[in-house]
Amino acid sequence: MKMAPSGWLPDAAADPQALAHTGADPLALIKEARRRQHRRYMMVCLVVVVLLAVGMTVGLTVLNGHGRSRQRPRGRPSPRDEARASARSAMPRFFADDIVFAEANGSLEVRASANGQLVAEEERMPGVYGLAATGDDSFVVALQADDGCTARLYQVRLGDQGRPGRLAPVGPELRGLVSSLAADAGGGVIGYAISGCAKGDPGYIGIVDTRTGHSRQWSDVDVGGESPGNVAIGGALSISASGGLLAFTGWDGTADGRATSQVVRVLPVTAAAGTVAQRSHVVLSRAVSQPELTGVSLSPGGASFYLSAQSGRTITVAEYRTSTGRFVADLASLKGTPTPMRSPMTLDTSGRWLLFPYRLVYQGRRPMLTVAMIDITTRAVTTVTMQLPEGAGMDPETGMDAAW
Repeated sequence: MKMAPSGWLPDAAADPQALAHTGADPLALIKEARRRQHRRYMMVCLVVVVLLAVGMTVGLTVLNGHGRSRQRPRGRPSPRDEARASARSAMPRFFADDIVFAEANGSLEVRASANGQLVAEEERMPGVYGLAATGDDSFVVALQADDGCTARLYQVRLGDQGRPGRLAPVGPELRGLVSSLAADAGGGVIGYAISGCAKGDPGYIGIVDTRTGHSRQWSDVDVGGESPGNVAIGGALSISASGGLLAFTGWDGTADGRATSQVVRVLPVTAAAGTVAQRSHVVLSRAVSQPELTGVSLSPGGASFYLSAQSGRTITVAEYRTSTGRFVADLASLKGTPTPMRSPMTLDTSGRWLLFPYRLVYQGRRPMLTVAMIDITTRAVTTVTMQLPEGAGMDPETGMDAAW
């Protein structure tokens, strides 16, 4: 008998006359062989289909990042990365501020970014003369000492509900009146602009590295119109989040104090000691007659800066390249009565949000200060309005230090 390939069934194509010698019904045997062969064929097809389905499922699982290899198409972030990016770019929950007056500064306040509502007021800090953010819910402040001519720097962190924690001293004691502070992400490098305690006393810009205690200063700068110098600071000091570069708006002038041009200057924190005019350089210059440059804020790496300029009741905010001073894009146009004293424009540590107190108006006898929050990515502007102490708007130096 001719055997099937399996060795136990007659082949379906076997000769019927040869099968007759076995004593079995040849037609019945052939039919049975064909039925078994058909079942084997169907079984093989079913196995192939199952294997294909499993292969497709495994392939999709790997592509989606759930398999062992966790491979992902190039350029596509994982859901975890997207969540982290979203968290980094979210508007900070709180910002801190202190009101600036002609005679004395106010205490530290913490407000909700969503609506400007006062969350906490720190009574242990009755006179804050400088304020800068060092990270999420972390700030550095400058408090003038009792003699009025020295200052100390302190770091303060906010709790979950926005209330300031204990004051932690950082850096050395500073001689003079602190005009503004700037800090990198993490507070490793803190920059400051300081005027003399009396008319004619020299002013200077300095930095302190809180990790090493090393400090450096650059002299011969007019800070707030109180100190002599060929270079004058017109707005608040800014520092890149990387801690490598300082920037400020101001004027270049003659020896007799006459302004010749409005400028944006940058100063590397590694520059050798010397005068501000020697160690900094101009990255943007405009005629004195053009709209007044009121504030600058460096991007995290210092490659760009954001600049505010005031013309009448309109303030424009735009981006420029630091290396060339080339205009990049307009970010916002803000309208209203500017504050009597320039208020700093500060970038949050994620590098996405600009905080800018810019408008002072009255509701009856109540002065109301408006703060703009500018999304660098979308150029959307959110504003909140806060009530100031009665009579503050009549003060010729009213302004606000604010940071987040």
